[in-house]
Amino acid sequence: MTENNKKIIIFLMVTAVVCSHFLFAQNKILSLEECLNISEKNNPELIAQQYKIKEMSYKYYQDISNILPQIDANLSYLRYDWELPSKKALFGVSLDDYYAELSLKQVLFGGGKNIAKIKSSQTTLEAEKQKYEQLRRATHLSVKKAYYELLRAKFALETQEKLIEKLKEQYNIAQLLYNSGKTTNLDVLKIQTQLASAEDVLDNLKNLVYTKSLLLGQTMGINEPVEIKLFLPQIDEKIKINTFCVDNGFIDNPELKYIDSLVNKAKYDISAEIGDAFPTISFRASEFWEDKVFFPDHKNWYIGVGLNMPIFHGGAIISRINQAKYKKMQVIETQKQVKLNLTVRFQSARATIIDKLNRLKTIKKVLDLSKETLTTAELKYNAGKITATELLDAQTMWLNSELNYINNIIDCEISLSEIEYICPKAVSLEVNNK
Repeated sequence: MTENNKKIIIFLMVTAVVCSHFLFAQNKILSLEECLNISEKNNPELIAQQYKIKEMSYKYYQDISNILPQIDANLSYLRYDWELPSKKALFGVSLDDYYAELSLKQVLFGGGKNIAKIKSSQTTLEAEKQKYEQLRRATHLSVKKAYYELLRAKFALETQEKLIEKLKEQYNIAQLLYNSGKTTNLDVLKIQTQLASAEDVLDNLKNLVYTKSLLLGQTMGINEPVEIKLFLPQIDEKIKINTFCVDNGFIDNPELKYIDSLVNKAKYDISAEIGDAFPTISFRASEFWEDKVFFPDHKNWYIGVGLNMPIFHGGAIISRINQAKYKKMQVIETQKQVKLNLTVRFQSARATIIDKLNRLKTIKKVLDLSKETLTTAELKYNAGKITATELLDAQTMWLNSELNYINNIIDCEISLSEIEYICPKAVSLEVNNK
């Protein structure tokens, strides 16, 4: 074997391994937990919010620096057209002016606005952290909803495929019965028509499954369809939805905590604006050198206290104070609306779960009866004792019962996801006291 042949074989083997790995990755079936983990790493909103938290962290550090000593160095060189009389005593006969200064400034009193700005930035940072948790929960909720909607579509597709298999079997049997004179051509046409209609629905369901898989990928932050395992979630009938979150006003919900932080921020913003109406007292100190040479001499220094008192700014300070107050009122009204929305969403999801759980046994019983009815109808039709219309009615009843049972479970799972978004600890298992 030549050297070139060896290289070609190695290249083909490596290519086969890479391609098989790629195909495996493309066809990998993801669980709900894996979908949630991927969404946290890829969702653009979550990533952007992480950067927002870092931005607000540095804004907080920036505001802290306003109450710390400010030390500056200043270097300058000036060339004059003619010698200034005020500089002659320093420079003698020279048009060059070299200046160096090291200064310090410390605010002693600023009307409380700097402290208020620090607290405002701190509450903003806390608000952005709560916003991240809110977005994380919202992303989980979106992924769960998309996951269960895809699961619903896949079950509808599977049920439709079962129906088509049954219709194909009955179509063959109908032809045999017609050929033996036990039924009319009308039965064959009815089943054939139903089969054609079912196959058209099947194509639509295949497109729906593909669309839902794309939507799931989108909520996860990826631009490709996602494949999931087909399974029917098990609903524990002992589930109990506690209402302590409603009683305590959803104090642990990040959506409400975010608004609460904005209310606190608005309070500090008012204090910061009020601080502009007070005088600012600063301590200043400086040491400087000025001469005609590059390394200046004639060192001097000063130290003192300065006061800056606002007298008249055309009403700007009062306007900013009132603006901040009305902004606070807006946030408070938003806070009330958020509490109301959380209560309505929680109670609505809780009512849906209770309704679905109460109906679950009845729907399961109807499904079992419809299966039994369909089996009986198939046996009787095969024996030529009933018409195709009666058989198709039994199939329709079974199909609707199957889909109703599946949809009931999936609706319950979606409502549970809504509850977990609003108040994760609300879902628990009821303990039977004996």
